[in-house]
Amino acid sequence: MEITHKRTTRLQAVAAQFLLGIAGLALITPVCFHIGFGVTRTSFVYVSLIALVSLLGSLGVSVVLSIIAVACLNYFFAPPLFGFHLDDPDDVVRLAVFFTTSVLVTALTTKLHASEARYRTFVDHATDGFFLLDDHLTVVDVNRQACDSLGYSREELIGKHRGDFDVGLDEASIRHLKQRIVAGQPFTIESHHRRKDGTSFPVEVRVRQFERDGRLFLCLVRDITERKQAEDELRASEARFRSFVDHATDGFFLFDEHQALLDVNRQACESLGYSREEMIGMHPRDFDAALDQASLERIGKRVRAGETVTFETLHRRKDRTVFPVEVRARQFPLGARPFRLSMARDITERKRAEEVLRESEAKLQKAQRVAHFGWWERDFTDNRVSLSDEVCRIFGLEPVDLPEWHTRWLKLLHPEDRPRAAEAAAAALLPGGPRYDIEYRVVRPDGTERMVHSQGDVTWDESERPLRQFGVLQDITELRRAEKELRASEEALRRSEAYLAEAQRLSHTGTFAFNATASVYWSEESYRIWELDPLQGLPNQETVLQRIHPDDRERVDVETEKALRQKRDFALEFRIILPDGTVKYIESTGRPLFSADGNLVEMVATHIDVTARKRAEEEHERLRQLELDLAHVNRMSMMGELAASLAHEILHPIATARNNARAGMRFLEMSPPNLDEVMDALACIVRDADRTKDIVGRMRDHIKKAPPRREPFDLNEAIQEVIAMVGSAIDKNRVSVRTRLMDRLNPVRGDRVQLQQVVLNLILNAVEAMSSIEEGARELSISSRQGQTSDLLVAVQDSGPGIDLEHTERAFAPFYTTKTNGIGMGLSICRSIIAAHGGRLWAEANQPRGATFQFTLPLGLEDS
Repeated sequence: MEITHKRTTRLQAVAAQFLLGIAGLALITPVCFHIGFGVTRTSFVYVSLIALVSLLGSLGVSVVLSIIAVACLNYFFAPPLFGFHLDDPDDVVRLAVFFTTSVLVTALTTKLHASEARYRTFVDHATDGFFLLDDHLTVVDVNRQACDSLGYSREELIGKHRGDFDVGLDEASIRHLKQRIVAGQPFTIESHHRRKDGTSFPVEVRVRQFERDGRLFLCLVRDITERKQAEDELRASEARFRSFVDHATDGFFLFDEHQALLDVNRQACESLGYSREEMIGMHPRDFDAALDQASLERIGKRVRAGETVTFETLHRRKDRTVFPVEVRARQFPLGARPFRLSMARDITERKRAEEVLRESEAKLQKAQRVAHFGWWERDFTDNRVSLSDEVCRIFGLEPVDLPEWHTRWLKLLHPEDRPRAAEAAAAALLPGGPRYDIEYRVVRPDGTERMVHSQGDVTWDESERPLRQFGVLQDITELRRAEKELRASEEALRRSEAYLAEAQRLSHTGTFAFNATASVYWSEESYRIWELDPLQGLPNQETVLQRIHPDDRERVDVETEKALRQKRDFALEFRIILPDGTVKYIESTGRPLFSADGNLVEMVATHIDVTARKRAEEEHERLRQLELDLAHVNRMSMMGELAASLAHEILHPIATARNNARAGMRFLEMSPPNLDEVMDALACIVRDADRTKDIVGRMRDHIKKAPPRREPFDLNEAIQEVIAMVGSAIDKNRVSVRTRLMDRLNPVRGDRVQLQQVVLNLILNAVEAMSSIEEGARELSISSRQGQTSDLLVAVQDSGPGIDLEHTERAFAPFYTTKTNGIGMGLSICRSIIAAHGGRLWAEANQPRGATFQFTLPLGLEDS
C-alpha cells in the first residue's frame, strides 16, 4: 500500500514536472518568436527553463523537454521556418550543441538537486539543531531538529531574531562573542532556548563564521537537558559522597604512590587545623609526630603488599599540639596507578577513657584494699573456688585457685563460728533455701583474728542443681571497731550536749539560728532568757520583736539588716521586756552564713543575759564615784596638813616681791631715777608672782574635784612638782632628799593629779615616819627607772622606823593606820589608783631600818 502510494506520488510529480515544462515552452516560444530571437538566444532561454524544471527531480522529463525544445528551435527559429529541414549546417551544430548542453545542465541540475535533497535529509535527521544566521543574527535557515526543539515550523523560524528564542545570553555577552567569532575563534557556549509554549531548556551552542554572499553564522545547537540532568545527578551524587565523606567522624587521606596527599575530607582538615588547599601535597611526616621515616617505610611496604595495616600514632596540628589517632591504611588501584587510602580516627576520648578505665581499675583494686572488700566464686562442676587477691589477704593466704577449698575454709574459721558458717553455706545450696549472708571470724595462720561479712548468690541449672556460686567478702573488723567507737562517741556527744546546755544555763548564754523567712533553731537557754514556751514551737519574728524594748526595737532591726546587707558579723546590746514588766539586758552577737551564689543560708547568733552584769557595772560605777570622792577628800586632808607649809611657800615669794617693789620705789626717787635697777626689780616681782601662781595652781589642781583624765605626761616632772610642793614639810622635819630619776624616761599615760596624789601620800608618810627618829640621819630617796618588763618603776625609800613584814599587806587595808589622828584610807586609795592605771603598789622593809614603797606603771597604757 505504501509502495503504491509512493509510486502514485512519484507519477504525479513527473506529470506535474512535464506539464510545467510544456507550459513553459509554449509560453516562451511565441514570445521569443515575436521578439525575433534567433536560435542562439532562444536556446539560452530554453536551457534556463529546462534547468529550472529539472530541479523538480525527474531527469527523463528534462530529456524529453530538451528534445521538444530542439524540435521547436528547428521548426520556429531555424530557416526555413515552419519546417524541420535545415539548410544551414551551422544550425545543425547549434541544435546539437543546444541538445548536449541541455542534457548536461539537466543532468548536473538533477544531480545537484539530489545531493541537496540528501544533505537536507541528513540535516533534517540530525540530532542537533542547525541555525543559519546572517550578520544581524536573524535566522536564515534551520533544520527540522531546530523546529522540533523550539516547537516552531521552518517558515515561522526563518526571519526571527536570535533574541526571540535565546534567553540565556544578554546583548553584552552576544557582542563579546560575536567579536570572538569575527576574529576567527570558533567556540562552544551553553545557553537556554525558549520554546514556543514558553518553556525553556538548556542547550550547547557551537558557532562558526563563513562568507557566502555576506557574513553568515552557522550555529549547531544541542539539547543538553539529559546531560544537565546527568551532570546534576552526578554533582548530587558527588555532593552526597563528599557530604558523606566530609561528615564522617574519621579523617580520610588519599595518597599517591609517592605518599603525596591528593585529597582529604573535612574531618581531616578540622582535626589538623589546616584548610584542604594547605593539606594537598603534604607528606605524612609533615603532620605525623610519632613515626620516623623508617616506621613510615615499613608501614608503606606492608600496604604495598596488599595488607590492610592498622596502627596508632600521634598527629600534629597546625598549632603544634598533638593528639592520638588510630590509622587504617590500604592500597587500591585506579586505572594503572596505585593509590593509598588512610582513615585516621581521633582516639583522644578513647585514650582518655582507657586511662580512666585503668585509673578506675587501679582505684577499684585500691578501694578493695582500702575497704577490705573482695570477691569469690565457687564452681560446682569441678569443685573449684576462685578467690580475689583481697580475699586471700583477708584470710592471710597467698592468691590461690585450689580444689577442696571448702574444707580448708572451714579450718580457717573461728571454732565458735565454724558450725554456724557451715550450716549457712549448706542451706544456701538447697532449692528454696535462704540466701548466703553471714558474719563470722577468721583466724589467720599467724593467729590474728578478723571479722568478715560474706554473702553470695547461687546459679542453678534446669534441674535445680547448683552450678556456681558468686559472692563477696568484706573485712569488717575496723567497721565493727568503728561502730563501737561511734557508740561511745555518740554517748560522749550526748554528754557534751548536756554539758553545753548546762554551761549555757550557768553563763546565761542562748544560741539560735534563723534564715530569711523564719527561725530554724532555739536553744533551751534562749527560751529561758526570753521566757518563751518551747512547747509552742519556734517563735516567729513578730514575737521576738515584741519582746524587745520599744526604744531599742528599731535599732536592733536596722543593725541586723545592715549586717545581712554588708555580709558581716554584728554585735549589739538591747533590752527586752518580759510579760511581767521585768527588763533584761541582752548582749547579742551573730554571723550570717551565705551560699556560694551569695544567698543567705542562715544567721547564727548568741544571746547573753547580762542583766546581772549591768547591775554590777552600775554598782561598780557608784563605788568608783565614791572612791573618787574619797580620794578627793584625802587630797583635801593632805592639803590641810600642808596648809602651814603651803602658807610659808606662798608668803615667801610675796615678801620677796614686796621688798623688790620697795627697792624699785627708791630707785625711782633717785635723781635722776635709776631705770635699769627699776627694770630688774620689776622683773623680780614678775618672777615672784609667777612662782606664787604656780604654787596656787598646784594646790587648785589637787583640791578641785574633776573627772579623771588619761593623757601622756612626764612622770619625772610630776614627781619634781610634788617634791617642790612638800618642800616646807621636808625642811621643817630636817629630812634630806635624794632623787635618782632616770633620764629620758618614756612618757606614762594616766591621770597626772591622781598619780601625783600617790607620790605625795608616800612622801608625806615617809617624812612623818622619820620625824619620830631622834638619832641617825633622816634620808628620803626617790627614784624612777624603766623595769625589765618595759614598765616604769617608782620607789620612795625612807630611813624611818620601818614596817613589820607581817604588817606589809595590812598597811594597804582600808581604815588601817598607825597614826593617832589618821583614818587609814591613804594607802588603800593609792593602791586603788595604781591598780586603775594597770600597775602594782607594794611595800618592803629596809635593812637595818626604814621602808620602801614602790609602784609600777605600764608604758603606753590605752584608755580603758
